[in-house]
Amino acid sequence: MTVPHFRLILTVGLTLTAVLAMPVHAAVKDDVDELSGEIKNRQERVKELDGMIGNYRSRIDKAKSETQSLENQLVLLENRIKEKELGVERAKTEIEALTLEVRLIEQEIGVQESRISKQKDLIADLVRNINANDSVTTFDVLLSEDSLSGFFARLEELKKLQRDLGNMLERVKAVKSNLEAKKEERSTKQKAVEAEKSKMKREQLALEAERNYKTSLVGETKSKETEFERILYELRQQQQVTASDIAELEVRLKDKLNSVDEALARGDVLINWPVDPSRGITAIFHDPTYPFRYLFEHPGTDIRAPVGTPVKSAAGGYVAWNKTGRMYGNYVMIVHPGGIATVYAHLSKFKARADTYVERQELIGLSGGRPGDQGAGLSSGPHLHFEVRQDGVPVDAENFLPEIPCEYYDYIDDYKRLKLRSC
Repeated sequence: MTVPHFRLILTVGLTLTAVLAMPVHAAVKDDVDELSGEIKNRQERVKELDGMIGNYRSRIDKAKSETQSLENQLVLLENRIKEKELGVERAKTEIEALTLEVRLIEQEIGVQESRISKQKDLIADLVRNINANDSVTTFDVLLSEDSLSGFFARLEELKKLQRDLGNMLERVKAVKSNLEAKKEERSTKQKAVEAEKSKMKREQLALEAERNYKTSLVGETKSKETEFERILYELRQQQQVTASDIAELEVRLKDKLNSVDEALARGDVLINWPVDPSRGITAIFHDPTYPFRYLFEHPGTDIRAPVGTPVKSAAGGYVAWNKTGRMYGNYVMIVHPGGIATVYAHLSKFKARADTYVERQELIGLSGGRPGDQGAGLSSGPHLHFEVRQDGVPVDAENFLPEIPCEYYDYIDDYKRLKLRSC
């Protein structure tokens, strides 16, 4: 091995060591510091918003314990609106923080990839030079040196260089492993961003619903306590369709009911969804976030549907009535075999006459629910309110309906999903 060759190998080795220990470029470090600062600011804002949201939740709990009155109901709705507004801001801030974290990770990935690229090139040069001199014997090295001390020093330097090369290869592997971990972390953060975007969309829809509830309540009551009391009384009357009422109809219509939906009478099939549920389920049976829950439980399932969506009978049966109420707006009740009745509320139009029979999936009305529209009643926005009653008592409609994919519940809060069958 000639002296120039040895010096070249030694120089490459020292350069490789320097690359491995190379500090981050000043400009990159400034970017990293700036991103880290912005992330910290967003995280602190999220904590601040959490505290404010908690404060409004306490106010909401307090309002629920107050006497039932229009004034207290409006205070409750206003606090819920403020809570949802903060929830939207929190989700937006969380998205910003996560997006900045992704950028920070990408900066780190860029640095690591640059180091690995340089390391690979230097190691390749070093290996090529070592291979080119593999044929040089120890005797050749001895002859190339002026003294034995120089010879032994050269041998020791070569051994050290080989050890350093082995160590460098291990460090390159470690850098590559760290790089893969960073890429995995980036993927996790990107998924978190998408999840937070879905959450923000749910918060925005919930905020819109709360505002619509308030608008509807003010419109229906004309801001008068007496009107509010009338609405409560009427709602309780609407919900008190007794077992005897349905039993009487079923006895009187038994033969016709069984023939209009023989499969349901035999218990062979469940009922059908009255509208396509793929647009989303916005409220579930006994929904814990129902705005009027402290007055009464939510007795049905709310299905998102644009105004004018065809509403079909969930099963064959007898149209007991088409009515208009202050709470339900335009609503239909159909009596089916087996003590089952179904209710369809917030309709914009009736399409089936009372005291007539309808087949399964026959058109009975058009959906509504837009606040201020005729027949909307007290509504959070365009949707169909659907109920199933067993012997006159509201029960969870989803126990009778075909199971639907979890993504149909995308706009339902996460904790609500825990109640659902497979989500």
